[in-house]
Amino acid sequence: MRTKEQKQEEVASLQKKLKAANSVLVVDYRGLTVSDANDLRGQLRKIGEGSIEYCVAKNTLVRRAADGAGVEGLGPYLTGPTALAFAYDEPSSLAKALVDFAKENEKLDIKGGLIEGEVVSLAEVRQLAALPSRDELRGMFLGTLQAPMGKLAGTLYALLGHLRNALDERQKQLEAS
Repeated sequence: MRTKEQKQEEVASLQKKLKAANSVLVVDYRGLTVSDANDLRGQLRKIGEGSIEYCVAKNTLVRRAADGAGVEGLGPYLTGPTALAFAYDEPSSLAKALVDFAKENEKLDIKGGLIEGEVVSLAEVRQLAALPSRDELRGMFLGTLQAPMGKLAGTLYALLGHLRNALDERQKQLEAS
């Protein structure tokens, strides 16, 4: 059994994480084996590269931490065994990782959570997981910006080629006469 000081330290740690996190997703891990939980942690660590955390916490301690951090909306999701997944950078990578893991392992139940301060349901988490990541969106945007420039460069190159051919023909005509 934990002491009062240990519980206060855990609440303080959770408060710090809740304040710093861009998104917090609440999952029910009931039925997961230790191996499955470790696999999930490993996948989140690999995908997040330090910007994603996963921890199991008591609901009462999470409620206290949320109240202390000024975070509202997690209450309805804090029933039964609860684990929290925190994303400090990009929320879609966390959503994708959890949704993909839940597809492979049906015992993981995503309840919902908060993304950028807004309460989200399981359906909204799935929608977010279906979206491309920021890096993919940036690539699409740069490709869109680059396409007209590439076409312009190709057109100018072709025009210069035609001009060069015309000048070569004119030079041949002048040399012949």
